[in-house]
Amino acid sequence: MIIDNFALTMFQACPRKYFMRMREGWTARRKSAALGFGGAVHEGLATWYRTGNKVEALSAINAAWPDNSPVDDYRDKRKCIEVMTDYLREYPAENFVVVGAPDSPMIEKSFTIDTGLTLEDGEPIEYGGIFDGLVEFSGSVFVLEHKTTSQLGKTYFYQFRPNNQVSGYVWAASKLSGRNVGGAIINAIGVYKSSPTKFERNITSRTPAEISEWLLNVKNTCEMIRACERSERWPMFTQSCTMYGRCDFHSVCVLPHAPERQKMLEQDYMMERWEYEDRDDVP
Repeated sequence: MIIDNFALTMFQACPRKYFMRMREGWTARRKSAALGFGGAVHEGLATWYRTGNKVEALSAINAAWPDNSPVDDYRDKRKCIEVMTDYLREYPAENFVVVGAPDSPMIEKSFTIDTGLTLEDGEPIEYGGIFDGLVEFSGSVFVLEHKTTSQLGKTYFYQFRPNNQVSGYVWAASKLSGRNVGGAIINAIGVYKSSPTKFERNITSRTPAEISEWLLNVKNTCEMIRACERSERWPMFTQSCTMYGRCDFHSVCVLPHAPERQKMLEQDYMMERWEYEDRDDVP
């Protein structure tokens, strides 16, 4: 079984959502402004840390901007370029060095790695994804993880420990680089409709014990996925329906009958296979 952070956390939030997105391949026809915006910012940052060229970084945002981005949201292309320009002004030079630079910089590094674990039926468990970067700072190595948010405040960084994504990236970066990766630098960019762009960074560490616990968590979740596959039952975890706004599939699950749900899926959604090596969950 191959699992990535997007699938892992989606199943933990709601097995029914996992089934519709990961197994059946449904995704909303209308993409959220936050996802398109975050993806474009990531492309600009990746180009900046690969090349150190400001013009190329801004051009990367133009090239990555989604054609179907909502036109009624403040997070438009102009705002995206403004945020990237603010970023380059805030961080014209860094106090860290990208691992592998300049010839093979570890930026936007995709991976699929055998965890060494197996399901009860003997099938190996592989973990995949793509992390934003790997850097050396003050004698230690850290994953560099970019986050765009409109919720940047004093409690924002609490969410990253414990956190499946960060733990998985730290584990993967250690395997790929052969280096001892001590944690992640969360590079947070606060994006607001009227207020200036805000920037904050925070280091979240990971110990070997925490990584071991994360691996066991991955195995346990994969076993639960396999159990759902065998039973062909994918329960709703309704506490997740409106936890961070409405779930993408909320309008489907509120319908009482299967034929109505199928009609809604065919009308408002499209089939799109999830490719975790193209881009992990953004923002």
